[in-house]
Amino acid sequence: MANKYGLELGKLPATRLAGVATLGEYTEGKLPSPPESVKVPGEAASYPMDGNDQWGDCTIAGIAHLLAAWDILVDTTKIAVPNAADCISLYEELTGSDTPPGPGLNETTLLAQWRTQGLFGNEIEAYAPVDYKNILELHQAIAYYGAAYLGIACPESAQQQFQDGKPWTYVPGSPIEGGHCIVALGYTPTALLCATWGGVAEVTYPFLAHYLDEAFAIISPQYADAKKTPKLDLAALERDLNNLQKP
Repeated sequence: MANKYGLELGKLPATRLAGVATLGEYTEGKLPSPPESVKVPGEAASYPMDGNDQWGDCTIAGIAHLLAAWDILVDTTKIAVPNAADCISLYEELTGSDTPPGPGLNETTLLAQWRTQGLFGNEIEAYAPVDYKNILELHQAIAYYGAAYLGIACPESAQQQFQDGKPWTYVPGSPIEGGHCIVALGYTPTALLCATWGGVAEVTYPFLAHYLDEAFAIISPQYADAKKTPKLDLAALERDLNNLQKP
């Protein structure tokens, strides 16, 4: 059953990818300065709950939200966007659990499967860690690759603030409820704008300084081709990711 807020979590502890550099180090030349702000594509309703009110499938809901954003941003190639039933079904398959909320999933494990085997009939070219302590690099990932796939240690205060429709701010002493995946689809000078729990949360930078523990840029062939993203040394990134698969 869901917690008292009717909101579930589900991200397992962050994994550091030894041997894989951050996004900026794979860019051929310096990443350009991003705009001061980026709007979230579409409306909040474009990013539904996808089962995360009962199931701990936030990592999979995050992928559905990425696909929804790309579908809005790329008008030349439509991307199939999974619904709640699709998200829950995949979560049950990957976790082996048919009782909510289930055990949760690791972001890097899920991204590796998305890249090598595909998820929801979609494959990505690569994913690159983003320096989660660096607001500029987070902005660059959102502005030039369409989103940043984030992981946080979620305090109870964030759930209360989301329920109240307020920005997520740092509340000293608020207990950590578990890990949670959110997807940054836009930003302002004061916050990242993140799809989660059937809406868009304004996640302030002081909050992120305390609770953000992993971040990734996702390299989508559809998005990159349509938006002419900054050129990456994709061969080097793919080589480093392939080395992760070796024992």
